[in-house]
Amino acid sequence: MDEKWIPLRESMKSELENILNFWERYAIHSGDDVFYGVVDKNLKPNPLAGKILVLASRLVWTYSSAYRVTQNPKYKALAMRVYDFFISNFIDREYGGTYWELYADGRMKNGQKVVYGEAFSVYALSEYYRAFGDGQALEGAIAIYRCLEKYAYDGEYKGYYEVLTRDWLFDQNKQVSQINPIENACKTMNTHLHLLEAYTALYRVWKDPQLKAKLREHIEVMIDKILNHDNFHFMLYFDRSWNSQSPEISYGHDIEGSWLVWEAAEVLGEEDVKEAVKKVAIQMARAVLEEGWHRDGGILYEKDPHGGVKAFRSWWVQSEAVVGFFNAWQLTGKAEYLDGALKVWDFIQKELVDPVHGGWFPYAVSDGRPANRVDGWTCPYHNARMCVEMMERIDSILHAHEL
Repeated sequence: MDEKWIPLRESMKSELENILNFWERYAIHSGDDVFYGVVDKNLKPNPLAGKILVLASRLVWTYSSAYRVTQNPKYKALAMRVYDFFISNFIDREYGGTYWELYADGRMKNGQKVVYGEAFSVYALSEYYRAFGDGQALEGAIAIYRCLEKYAYDGEYKGYYEVLTRDWLFDQNKQVSQINPIENACKTMNTHLHLLEAYTALYRVWKDPQLKAKLREHIEVMIDKILNHDNFHFMLYFDRSWNSQSPEISYGHDIEGSWLVWEAAEVLGEEDVKEAVKKVAIQMARAVLEEGWHRDGGILYEKDPHGGVKAFRSWWVQSEAVVGFFNAWQLTGKAEYLDGALKVWDFIQKELVDPVHGGWFPYAVSDGRPANRVDGWTCPYHNARMCVEMMERIDSILHAHEL
């Protein structure tokens, strides 16, 4: 049995090294501002580009997670460098939370509280604490969590708003963002999905009873409000009282959500929640397995039932498909899910891994969609996390066989 899993684990370990070596080579530099906000399709950095919270927090999470699993001292040093920049520059010491964007030199450019970004701040700081035991990081994660609960939480309808002012005020007319394109919406699947992983990560290292209750409620919101039980796809955009505002289906978020809701239930540790979530997670993975394939391999990006399919294959969707299908196989034992994970992994190696410069292209080569190799959204988090998740899951399988 080991012969089946050890080569896959080694390939994931090797790919993690490839991804992180690329980021160290092209995105991180020796200056005080630590990393470039943009590196273009030709691998030319833009030293004047602003720094988005998403990229910064994901760098902290990625190198912390990579060190935790590999114990490679290089990853520890890089995690600490980006963490020091993060806490020195992104933390809003007047109003709490984190800034959405900085100028290249680290000055505040946009102090809005974009809840998606706040979620990644909690996620990153929780993982940094998990990797290094740094109490300052845990305190920072807890402080942001408390701001979210005080200001961003909707006490009447549950869930969280999209965007607040720097001083945490809500305005329905200012809810449109890079995550939410719809004026009538003030809640999104995407923000709630990443809040779920953030609260899961925080509860894993901080067993606070109020946080536990919030995590359970958040799982319920994902299943009861955001999931469409007619087709087991997430709905994407909502008004305050959870009326869906668009019909699109996001295959990447569906397959990502299928394993993240299960992870949340596992960390929560309540059997009734696990039983309910297991069924949902399998049905979500089944929907993507049956509907989401591109005719030339890989998982499609998105579908609008009334307006066609976005047929390109994005790097992050493929990363989540590997983990999501593998998770469904672990939950069911059905070979079709394992086969799906391995098919996507094969597609990644053929179409996304850059054999010359390392790292990944943002889209499959055959899609013909050149794009920045580094920017506020093109980060090492999804693909590095795929490698870390698969390494840990295979280690768990191998350990179980030894017992």
